[in-house]
Amino acid sequence: MQKPPSEKPFNAIPEGFTRYRCVVAYDGTDFHGWQSQACGLAIQDFLEKRLSQITREEIRIHGSGRTDSGVHARGQCFHFDSRWNYPPETLLRALHSGLPSGIVVLRAAKAKNGFHARFSVKGKRYRYVIREGFPTPFETRFCWGVGERRLDVPAMARAGTLLLGEHDFSAFGANHASADRENPVKDLRRLDVARRGKKIIVTTEASGYLYKMVRRLVGGLYAVGVGKMSPEDLLAYREARICDARVSTAPARGLFMEKVFY
Repeated sequence: MQKPPSEKPFNAIPEGFTRYRCVVAYDGTDFHGWQSQACGLAIQDFLEKRLSQITREEIRIHGSGRTDSGVHARGQCFHFDSRWNYPPETLLRALHSGLPSGIVVLRAAKAKNGFHARFSVKGKRYRYVIREGFPTPFETRFCWGVGERRLDVPAMARAGTLLLGEHDFSAFGANHASADRENPVKDLRRLDVARRGKKIIVTTEASGYLYKMVRRLVGGLYAVGVGKMSPEDLLAYREARICDARVSTAPARGLFMEKVFY
């Protein structure tokens, strides 16, 4: 199988190759995250294997970002280059077989020159589902069940509003005690909290996120919801950038990558 040339950010499509841009949804429960793993059980591994079978080339895909084991997606984007120059509709039909049932490619198109699934990103939307009470067997893979606690959603929503804007969010990164390797300043454009029956839906949009930032934002909002912190306490936590045991990392199973903006 012929391997496409190594790729640099924002490079032109190599001569003789087509760049395909795809949107994929997946239930992350049974996979080892997005990024390729030696065990071959990551979502990237299954997609590359199937694409290599279709194109008869060694395919490497580039995603908009990584998701951890157990995290889901409704709108993850990836691209790949190939000499297999068929219509996107043909590619999509081929991808509707040969993948695990938990992975579905929703859309495929030919990308414009210069498009890169990761480096062309302008922002992302994530959604997190908290479930008051005890989830049914049909919900457990897709929400955080918090038992009999009744959360103060108005206080959580107020806390979300206080956190908006372009700030240093290293307090909400997984490695905030030591400086994160990437720029900790992010533009948090949206952090909504809404009740839908027994479910509390947290929706966030930002220019980018630190590792586990969304899950730690949800953990902070949860601390407000159960009365461990006030909205102002959570804002002070962000500003202080010091460890506070009241802010936990919410479980992966409630998190969905909803949309990538380009």
